[in-house]
Amino acid sequence: MERSLTREDLRASLPVTQGTLSLEGLEAEVNIYRDSLGIPHIHARTVHDAFFAQGFAHAQDRLWHMDSDRHRAYGRWAEFAGPAGVEEDLVMRRFRLAASVQADYAVLNEETRAMLEAYAAGVNAFIQTTPHLPIEYRLVESAPEPWQPWDSLAVFKVRHILMGVWQAKLWRAQLVRHLGPEMTAKLFPGYPQGDPLIIPPGIDYTGPLTDGQAELTTGAAFLAWLPEEEGGSNNWVVAGNKTASGRPLLAGDPHRTLDTPNVYYQNHLACPDFDVIGFSFPGVPGFPHFGHNRYVAWGVTHTGADYQDLYIERFDPANPQYYEFQGAWHPAERYPEVITVRGGAPVEIEVIVTRHGPVVLGQPESGYALAFRYTATAEPNPCLNALLPMMRASSADAFEEALRPWVDPVNNIVYADVQGNIGYRTRGQVPIRPSLNAWLPVPGWSGEYEWQGVIPFAEMPAIRNPDSGFVVTANNRVVDERYPYYIAFDFAPGFRARRITERLQTATGLRSEDMAAIHADRISLPGRAFVPLLTRLRLSDPLAVQAQEELSRWDGSMEPDSVAALIYTAFRECLIRNLMRPILGPLEREAFQGAPRGGVAHMARLRARLHTMIQQDDRTLLPAGETWETMMERAFTQAIADLRERLGEDMQAWQWGRLHKTAPQHPLSTSFPALSPLLDPPAVSMGGDGDTVQAAAFSNQEPYLISVTSVARYVFDLGDWNRSAWVVPLGSSGHPGSPHYADQVERWRRVELFPMLYDWTQIAAQAESHQRLQP
Repeated sequence: MERSLTREDLRASLPVTQGTLSLEGLEAEVNIYRDSLGIPHIHARTVHDAFFAQGFAHAQDRLWHMDSDRHRAYGRWAEFAGPAGVEEDLVMRRFRLAASVQADYAVLNEETRAMLEAYAAGVNAFIQTTPHLPIEYRLVESAPEPWQPWDSLAVFKVRHILMGVWQAKLWRAQLVRHLGPEMTAKLFPGYPQGDPLIIPPGIDYTGPLTDGQAELTTGAAFLAWLPEEEGGSNNWVVAGNKTASGRPLLAGDPHRTLDTPNVYYQNHLACPDFDVIGFSFPGVPGFPHFGHNRYVAWGVTHTGADYQDLYIERFDPANPQYYEFQGAWHPAERYPEVITVRGGAPVEIEVIVTRHGPVVLGQPESGYALAFRYTATAEPNPCLNALLPMMRASSADAFEEALRPWVDPVNNIVYADVQGNIGYRTRGQVPIRPSLNAWLPVPGWSGEYEWQGVIPFAEMPAIRNPDSGFVVTANNRVVDERYPYYIAFDFAPGFRARRITERLQTATGLRSEDMAAIHADRISLPGRAFVPLLTRLRLSDPLAVQAQEELSRWDGSMEPDSVAALIYTAFRECLIRNLMRPILGPLEREAFQGAPRGGVAHMARLRARLHTMIQQDDRTLLPAGETWETMMERAFTQAIADLRERLGEDMQAWQWGRLHKTAPQHPLSTSFPALSPLLDPPAVSMGGDGDTVQAAAFSNQEPYLISVTSVARYVFDLGDWNRSAWVVPLGSSGHPGSPHYADQVERWRRVELFPMLYDWTQIAAQAESHQRLQP
């Protein structure tokens, strides 16, 4: 049933953020100052009160956001979203995060449990005292349940469980079944020679290409039963010998799906033990990924490490309650579940668990099914024991030691301290197991493919104070083939890492604004490489010839007003589809419109290699009788015809930003489409693409609409913390009626930053509001 809302209703649901409140559970007075962007700066007298107030402030701005993530984690999204949420709930119930986080909570140390309990008490204090709940609860006719300490663990896990590689393994299994091992191996050539490594900085990879044919051939025999069925980040740290202040600069921008509200929440938390500012996940205390205290700054990107496996379980066809392991039959655990659906009938599901993990695909009654094994859920996970030591760290040594308990996600973390040290570490746990596990689902019954522990903390890739004076990570390959352990074989192309490295290698006297300028780098290296290839094509259509002329003057910059940028992008999309359509056959739809970390991510990797294949005249994937010239001419003609149909005959109107836009959507807009004008933030045009430092990858399902982009940007200046800066795509508030719902979008679009206030005198003097919490 549709609901009606007005803008006045939205404003009436906003929280009270000033005055004095007496709250049960506080130990002493806490002050919350909100700056001109509505960002909370929390000053407490005890550690307990700091996290209590962080929970209170998170709930003020993001209670619905936190609660929707909690519902998603527990497979209860349909309670809010109705029948549209059932499919997602079926997947999440199978992951059994509710049971996993209870086990995690039991193994956390005392100070971490106290942190989570204080945070939960603060969330509940807001729920109990607020006169206005977020407007979304009115729409779904619900109210928030009390926040439990382990709910924060669930929110953290649901934000990372789909960032792993299990979907890629399932996709490779489908390719092997359809194409065979030899052809599938040709579609996965691995990390290109000449692309940058993370360690050592400034050095290119010169090792062999990946050859998975042996593993794929071995694994093919196990796949007969199988049923038919992109993100990243940049960060970098620069030593004092390259900066104007003589102290390090650390900057970055994580790339994820553009959520509404922002996935990351800007906040500042201080007490006598620490004074930390950075980004949090609403619903989770601390600053897991990005922040700085008085002494140390840190930021992460996704490593792309392989820490999720799929096991083919063989069930007894005569009694599918049992599965086989090393010649014996073992009873599977079975858990009946009921999914409550708003406006619909409840859905019953049975969750089945083997020694390897929950069954996520297939029916045991058929004799086989796939079980999911993941470092964060395979055993109790003490990951959040790292948060408080990170926040208290007073040196690079102390900070690096604080990372020891970290399990998931596996990150490239860069850090710097005020003594001038900079460093990098691969943070998290990667299991040690046979090579076939890296490629495909593996037999669970044999015992040959079990995990044999994890890579030791001391042997994970790390570097401190490199001679280069900088470390750059952009989801590129971490180390070369001489590293003794397997981390992953599928990394992002080196384009972004190359551009950042080029800008840092010879630079001196760098300032915060120079770091911000790197965020805005829109040069497409594959775009530049395609220009000479395209300008030599023999074309007859006058509009196509005019497009060639546009490209001949192009420097590869994906500017929003660039005509050449759009022509290049449309051509490359036509080329990759024309190339892969005859190869993929029935898998084409999934490759271009399926799961973003399965076939779609694979196509992005192949798309990035097109120019190299053409330059080398590598005809491995070409249809019989075709040349790269004929393929390019056909794709170019198709692209021009498509753009003519979309935008008309006037080529000067073919600007990249006309089609390359954001489309932020509130999670309830699909359930209440008539309210989307009130709930959805504004869309904006942007430059960049998936290959540029200013990341703005687009969806194949909705051509050119931005799907994955920078969801935060930051610069931490260790020479003067008050010169640090940041921005998010929307705003600090999750309330559609708030002036801070999307007040950062324009500066984010222009790749500009706001000052990151750290000095408490300045914060108090410039505060937009001040709220005092007292016992």
